[in-house]
Amino acid sequence: MIPTIDLANTSRREVAAVLSERCTDVGFLYLTGHSVPLSLIEDVLAQSRALFDLPLHRRAALSDRVLNRGYTRLGEETLDPANQTRGDTKEGFYIGDEVSGERADAAKLRGPNVWPDPDELPEFRPVMERYREEADGVCRELVRCFALAVSDDEYLFDRHFDPASSFLRLIHYSDEPSDVDAGVYGCGAHSDYGMITLLLTDDNPGLQVLKGGEWTDVPPKEGAFVVNIGDMFERWTNGK
Repeated sequence: MIPTIDLANTSRREVAAVLSERCTDVGFLYLTGHSVPLSLIEDVLAQSRALFDLPLHRRAALSDRVLNRGYTRLGEETLDPANQTRGDTKEGFYIGDEVSGERADAAKLRGPNVWPDPDELPEFRPVMERYREEADGVCRELVRCFALAVSDDEYLFDRHFDPASSFLRLIHYSDEPSDVDAGVYGCGAHSDYGMITLLLTDDNPGLQVLKGGEWTDVPPKEGAFVVNIGDMFERWTNGK
C-alpha cells in the first residue's frame, strides 16, 4: 500500500507521476536514495537517545512554552482526545528555525532554540543543526516534485518557502504498551499541519496509516524516510 520512491534513480517527473497517483489515495510513501548520509542518521538517533537519558529535571528545564521549543513531558500532548483517556505515552523535543534579534517573531514561532548544556552533550547541537540543513534540502527537492504532480511548473511553490519554516522533533516513546480499549496510545490518531513530514524511525515498529477505515502497519526501513503530506498541502490542492 505504501509506495517506495528512490530519489537517486528517479527523475523529478517520474517521482511526480507516482506522487500524483498515490498521494490522492493514501498520502504516504517511503523515500530512499535521498542525500542524508546514513552516518548522520545514526548520529541523530544516538544524540536523541542521549538527550532522553538525561534526568527528568534537566530535560524539563529545557522548555520554552512561548515558542513551542524544547522539551515536552510524557502525557503532555493528547492528539486524539475523542478516543484517548489520557495523554500520549511519549515525550518530545522541538527544534525550530534558529532566529534572533529583529527577525524573531513569537507570533510566527520564530526565535531561538533551547539547547542542552554543551558541556553535557557537546555533539547534540551540531548534529541536529546539520541534520536540519540536510533534511531541508530533501524537502525542497520534494516540494518541486509535488509542484510537478499538480502543475507544469516545478518552481510553483518555491516562493512560499523563502524563507522556509520547519521543525525537527525528536520523540521518545515509553515502554508502556498501547491499549486501544482503555484509550491509551503512544501517539493518538492525527494529521500533520504542514506541507510535508519526513519521518525517520529506528527499528521499533508502531506507525500505522488509516486507509478505507482500516489501520495498516508501516514497518521501519533502515535509512528510509516515511513521507506524508499534511493539511496545508491538502488545502493548497483543494482537497485533491
